[in-house]
Amino acid sequence: MANLTAGAGRTPRPPKQLHRVAVVLCRHHSLASLGLVMDTFRMANQVPSAHRFELLRVSADGQPVPHPDGLLGVDGGVALLAQAEAVLIPSLWTQGDAAVAENAVLIKALRDLPPAVLVASLCTGAYLLAATGRLDSQPATLHWNLAQAFQQRFPQVHVQVQETLTEAGGLICSGGSMAAMDGCLHVLRRLADRDTARRVAQMMVMDERHGPQTQYMPAYGWRRHGDPEMRRVEACLVSRHAEPLTLDELAALAHVSVRTLQRRFLAATGLTPIQYQQAVRIERAKALLEAGQLAVPEVAAQVGYQDRVAFGRLFKKAAGMTPAAWRQRHPASDFTQ
Repeated sequence: MANLTAGAGRTPRPPKQLHRVAVVLCRHHSLASLGLVMDTFRMANQVPSAHRFELLRVSADGQPVPHPDGLLGVDGGVALLAQAEAVLIPSLWTQGDAAVAENAVLIKALRDLPPAVLVASLCTGAYLLAATGRLDSQPATLHWNLAQAFQQRFPQVHVQVQETLTEAGGLICSGGSMAAMDGCLHVLRRLADRDTARRVAQMMVMDERHGPQTQYMPAYGWRRHGDPEMRRVEACLVSRHAEPLTLDELAALAHVSVRTLQRRFLAATGLTPIQYQQAVRIERAKALLEAGQLAVPEVAAQVGYQDRVAFGRLFKKAAGMTPAAWRQRHPASDFTQ
């Protein structure tokens, strides 16, 4: 007689491995960043995987957080952090300094976490992590437009603004906006496995890993400064970017010595004159590649490089991909007005 018992003969599924993930909350956090964290790990619970994630929302005093956009519920206070395998700090947007000033309890709790606990900051969440001292002499990243102020506040941290993701000693930092997904997916890889992170990325219709922030940040001219002589040098480097300008010529333009030029130009722009010229050339090359009318060697020559190999090497370092790949990813529009 056939055995009609449901599930008879089937091997029972092993229980899913539970991972507790704590999310730090204060009134300065970006709701978009908080929502991204919550949604990522909730989605991870929906994909076929041997892992499950329990989210713990933590405030300094265990009370709901009076956020400008509404009261945010929490699961408890900083004592919950000791139960977590990973702690995530959402972005503080432009309120990093204020968050550090008002959250001594959270900062101390983050400082006292055991080394085995992963700590991931998303964008300016790095302010709270850096305030613990745990990022001293360690690499970190955040949104490129906020990195200069962060570096001035925490000079002992090795800011790597070109990166979308850094990790050292269990401390993970990710860049701005959607680069925060890189941080969340990296935590998923560390707690579970790469397949879980890959499946979540697929469900969110995004690449599993972004390229360097240099793909998105303006290559030059975005830093404000009040040095008129250096602005004159910048203008020359832009208008004559394809020419083999020398430091002596640029110094003469600014009526300073070469040594003074190098010091003041770096202080004003964050780049050396040579790096600035290279950045201008690469940006011009991107525009020419997107137009699609010139071959890669012709593009290289137009922006001042006779050696196509050298051009390709510099382009890939700056853009994260080869000139040909850039053209393929950024084709000229097929639409006409």
